[in-house]
Amino acid sequence: MGATLAVALFNFTAQAAMVWSPAPVEQGHGGHDRRAGKPYLLENGEGANLHLISPKLESKKISATSGRVSVKPMGMDNYHALVAIRNIDNRHESAIRYVYMFGKPSKESPSRLMGYEKSALEIEPAPYAREHWRYYSSTDAQFIIRFRGEVIAGAEVTMKTSNGTRSIYTSDAEGLLRITLPEDFSDVKAGRRANHAAEFMLTTERRDGADNYITTLSSGYHVNPNHWQSTELGIAVVAGGMLLGGLIIWSSRRRKER
Repeated sequence: MGATLAVALFNFTAQAAMVWSPAPVEQGHGGHDRRAGKPYLLENGEGANLHLISPKLESKKISATSGRVSVKPMGMDNYHALVAIRNIDNRHESAIRYVYMFGKPSKESPSRLMGYEKSALEIEPAPYAREHWRYYSSTDAQFIIRFRGEVIAGAEVTMKTSNGTRSIYTSDAEGLLRITLPEDFSDVKAGRRANHAAEFMLTTERRDGADNYITTLSSGYHVNPNHWQSTELGIAVVAGGMLLGGLIIWSSRRRKER
């Protein structure tokens, strides 16, 4: 369901930028075979060149069928970059998504891949959610906006989510962008597995003479665990209070009986 919402979000107009999202599960495929690769969908990406870049910055060309790709492991663990590049006349587009792959230890820090220039205009996680294990609602996330390797101050960035939120942010003097992932989940249930992840997409543009550059960064984000952790804590506090009260009453009665 979460992937279907993401597709609906990122297919809202013919002028939408390219963006990666998890591919919907095909009919008859209830599970996922890790050896077959992770399925992703590139929206609005006709004619784009696609590459998967490893933690060691090795690039492998990949192909798509109707925008759908199967990202297979490159033999090492850690984050890989799924990159789409398209240049048509004076319009230069890119779409980037970071995908965790399993394999032999790469012994590389994800920051090396994040900081590697994958397109002229780029939204770089600073850091990626690995520092927090994942992106959560009601938490802040940081990014750096770069153009040809240089940080860009005052860059306007649009955030859209598959749950319908739209916000606009601006990078500071150091090119740093801080966004707050929205609390836009409905019907939240207790437990991480009970709630589908949603998608967020960041988009920014920059003009350089007659050339126009546009890039997107997409990722999943999850319901903040505080929703059920606070409930569990509250139940534990109430139960503890009741138990303590019961012990006090029992002790008082015992003293009276003596």
